[in-house]
Amino acid sequence: YIYGGVGIGKSLLMDLFFEHLQVERKRRTHFHSFMLDVHRRAALFRKTPGYRGDVFLHVGKMLARETSVLCFDELQVTDVADAMVLTRLFETLLAEGVTLIATSNRPPRDLYLGGINRE
Repeated sequence: YIYGGVGIGKSLLMDLFFEHLQVERKRRTHFHSFMLDVHRRAALFRKTPGYRGDVFLHVGKMLARETSVLCFDELQVTDVADAMVLTRLFETLLAEGVTLIATSNRPPRDLYLGGINRE
């Protein structure tokens, strides 16, 4: 987790890390784009005949089959629904052995700052 002020080189550092990472199944994405993809996958899964269970468990397992290292640029959590989704999704990704790397303008303690159900 790399954090700091705007314009100090976090994204550049992430780009260099990603470029030199000698892993085939890797993904680098802007966090907002990632969340759009997660919600798109969840919507498709819900439309699957016979759908049951925790949709984000299934999305997490799907993502884990695609990548072993997931790099997020500009991680931020401002919405309770996304906080809940991320809890389940990150638990699944980590349990499946995916390494998560993130950049953010906020220190970890300030993610979802002031949000409800923050634990």
